[in-house]
Amino acid sequence: MDTKTALTWVTIVAAGLFLRAAISLHSYSGENRPPMYGDFEAQRHWQEVTVNLPVSDWYRNTTDNDLLYWGLDYPPLTAYHSYLVGLWARRWHNESYVALHESRGISTDQHKQFMRNTVLLLDVLLYLPAILYATYTIRKRLTDDRSEVAEWVSLTLAVLFPGQILIDNGHFQYNNASLGLCALAVVALVERRTLAGAVLFCLALNYKQMELYHALPFFFYLLRDCFTGSDKSATVLERLTNGVCRLAVLGVTVLATFLVLWLPWLSSLEAVGQLVHRIFPVARGVFEDKVSNVWCVVNVFVKLRNFPNTTMALVCLLCTLLAVLPSGLHLLLQKSPTIRSFLYSLAVTALGFFLFSFQVHEKSILLVALPVTLLLPLEPLAACWFLQIATFSMLPLLHKDGLTVPFVGLSLISLALLRTAQGVQSSIKKRNQSLDLLHLRGLLPESVANNVTGSVLVTLFYLSLLGQMLLLVAFLCLPAPGHLPFLYPLAISAYSCGHFVLFYMYFNYRQFCSGEGTVANKQPTKISHKNKVK
Repeated sequence: MDTKTALTWVTIVAAGLFLRAAISLHSYSGENRPPMYGDFEAQRHWQEVTVNLPVSDWYRNTTDNDLLYWGLDYPPLTAYHSYLVGLWARRWHNESYVALHESRGISTDQHKQFMRNTVLLLDVLLYLPAILYATYTIRKRLTDDRSEVAEWVSLTLAVLFPGQILIDNGHFQYNNASLGLCALAVVALVERRTLAGAVLFCLALNYKQMELYHALPFFFYLLRDCFTGSDKSATVLERLTNGVCRLAVLGVTVLATFLVLWLPWLSSLEAVGQLVHRIFPVARGVFEDKVSNVWCVVNVFVKLRNFPNTTMALVCLLCTLLAVLPSGLHLLLQKSPTIRSFLYSLAVTALGFFLFSFQVHEKSILLVALPVTLLLPLEPLAACWFLQIATFSMLPLLHKDGLTVPFVGLSLISLALLRTAQGVQSSIKKRNQSLDLLHLRGLLPESVANNVTGSVLVTLFYLSLLGQMLLLVAFLCLPAPGHLPFLYPLAISAYSCGHFVLFYMYFNYRQFCSGEGTVANKQPTKISHKNKVK
């Protein structure tokens, strides 16, 4: 990396950390709201449990571990992280932060600062380097655009995505850990380091089980890759044998990673069963609050809570599989697997899970936002549009946490950044620029930006933004009718869901219909092999 590029990265990271630190000064989930206090207390309580109780009791209901009070319900890597943070709190800060039973609901300024700093530390050590490296690598490997302005825009928008900042540094969670690991896993596949990619994704999955949203594209891509990397001059039997060997090595690597992480519970089937039960709690219902997915909209007309949870779980499973399998099978069966198809499949599959799966939270849209963020170098306008509506879909949750002002501020900053596309749209007619306040045409290919398609896309973006603004004003300023107290949160969810359905169809189209063999599909290993043949 040259000095200029390094300076750009440092500047972007500094801006990202400044905004994250500023957001962390605001309120958080459950602040001063007994008896449960919210996600902030959940994360703190897990630290309390893990540093005070034996590993065997972390997921079990005991006299010292009441699972009804924020029982640990994430996989082992989250528990290990909670343990390390708890040790840090007890040994180098204040033992009262994690005192067994006595620390519930602690809300001192010193403790808040400590907890906020643990999120910022993960941002610095993992998430920001991962998202920068992933976006930069994808742009370099999969596009032929060498514009410095375009690079600066995509990297900055990736780092300053408001949704992730508002949830992790505002609402309070550690999504940056699993998302950062997943981003690094994607980079490993881009660089043809499949075993490293498999290990990294296993780590992400063992931090948050919601990483299952990304699991099928990884599975299908790695499976196909095992049988397509052989020398083309080899016989069918030799290629099959080599593929089986590679698949065996991949399987052993995945199993070994899981075994190491789950080792403390493997001595007992009961312990493993309890851990799995905690990770996948079917009893909670099909969705919580007003999440922007299909079931929340359907619930307006058919009350889904009247159906047994097991029935709804099966319905959700079937609908989710129907939504995501075409993308996965295309990735498996296409003539030659490409990273571009893999990235689109990640977005399609995550969206399919968000729209149709069981027990979806508003914050789960961040799992869709990650692959879309990585598509910024390939689909700048579509990615920016999606990230904007993804943040907007969480408005009711953010408002409940007292984060409305930060939401508006970060959204305005992201929209203002789009104007930097001016530097890559020199050939666009001035009459179009005067009607394009955010210079969105600069995010489109020149062949599209100057024709009717470009005008339609830009107009639709502004209409979408206008709809968000009207709903925001209504949500904040107009009282809901007495018989419809949740009118505005439901309207926001339905409006966002409509966008997500359209994006689901668009990303499917892009995966299935994008041409292969272009510069956008370059893979370094395969290209070097072809050069050797020549």
